[in-house]
Amino acid sequence: MPALRAIYRAKDAEAGLAALDAFYAGNWSQRYPAIAQSWRRNWLHVVPFFAFPESVRRIIYTTDDIDRRFAIDKRFVSSRASHLI
Repeated sequence: MPALRAIYRAKDAEAGLAALDAFYAGNWSQRYPAIAQSWRRNWLHVVPFFAFPESVRRIIYTTDDIDRRFAIDKRFVSSRASHLI
């Protein structure tokens, strides 16, 4: 993950692309080629992300973690509620 963090935490799209190039040239790309290819293939969809201030971008890229925690909590609550019915 730290190698990918350098991409989405970059200060702008140009720095992000440089980080993507570094990732692509590194060991991770050879070990997991689909990840690097996916980032390259979808780069035009990533670029608008850099238009947001860093504080907003941090919220955007951490949303997945929030969603996952909500889903876990929801499953826990659902399993408890089903016993009450």
